[in-house]
Amino acid sequence: MNSPSRPLRQITFVLDEFALQTPAQQLLDRFLLGYRRDGQFHRVAGLRVVAHLAADATTTAGENAELSRRIADHGLRLAPTLADSLRTADAVVLVPRSTAAAPAETLVTAVLEQIPRGAACFIHGALATHLAAARAALRLAETRQIPLAAGTALPLTWRLPQVDLPANARVAEALIVVQGPSPLAELHALDGLLPLLERRAGGERGVRRMKFLAGPELWCAGDHGEWSWPLLSTALSRSDSPQGDTLLDGRTQDLVGLGVVPKLARDPRGWLLEHADGVRSALLVLDGVVADYNFAIRLHNRLDISAQLFRAPIPAQEHFTPLAAALEDFFRTAQAPWPARRSLLTAVLLEAARRSTATPGQWISTPA
Repeated sequence: MNSPSRPLRQITFVLDEFALQTPAQQLLDRFLLGYRRDGQFHRVAGLRVVAHLAADATTTAGENAELSRRIADHGLRLAPTLADSLRTADAVVLVPRSTAAAPAETLVTAVLEQIPRGAACFIHGALATHLAAARAALRLAETRQIPLAAGTALPLTWRLPQVDLPANARVAEALIVVQGPSPLAELHALDGLLPLLERRAGGERGVRRMKFLAGPELWCAGDHGEWSWPLLSTALSRSDSPQGDTLLDGRTQDLVGLGVVPKLARDPRGWLLEHADGVRSALLVLDGVVADYNFAIRLHNRLDISAQLFRAPIPAQEHFTPLAAALEDFFRTAQAPWPARRSLLTAVLLEAARRSTATPGQWISTPA
């Protein structure tokens, strides 16, 4: 951990919800109760943890049994208003509902306007789901000298195996497999793949266009080389949760080679991206094929790099621990764990992904 340069006396959690096995619970508990770090159990000495449930939350804080238990047993402090929760905060963690990709724009604005000048702010999820809102948030944060970052646990979680794209590597194409509903699936795919692609030669210069595909059209696009079946096979080779016959008797299966991916996939869909430097990438949402997140990247020398992005099982969900450690460092140093331009690109691509579903099979341009 970097040497502390800023006081960290109070962290405020502004939450749309609080329930077990949600990002809100996993992050709040690590600062309230401690977490594993550097071979020991770590607690931030003298830290005051404050929570505020946003005004549009369906359950009041007093009615939330899990929050009440933490107030009674572990000293969590509850603030009745947003202003009260932020008044003496050194850092703020803003967490939307577990089904949302980003918090409401009005809530982000209110937090950035009321947080003490210079205090750090982290948004779990996307900074916004469209470019204008993301830019507005970054401008407001800059005006008030607020270090601001947004993202999920995926860029920092363990990879199985622990690999990375070599710095300045020349990339030909990339692919990631995720599961879940929209827009979370798109967010997780972007948050898993973009940090890797940023390391390629020239860095990430933006995305020119995007295309949405679903059902049979998705498989046809693979057959015609718009995305790579062999690269999908490479990605799926890292899965430890293959579905299909494996669930029946534990047998191993070559999911791609046997042609069973289309049979197993439920509501298959994907987005093809053409990056400004010519790199192609595919975000594939394949529920029913595997139950974990896996990526593969092909370099120009035909070498493939692949791994699983580890998501630890419930209830502990330890993949939130590296994120908690990175946030503590961020709050102490004001150095964001990743560049702000990634948050802008994510917002652009989430907006484009949403728009593209109205015109399946057609390329749409993106402003990044």
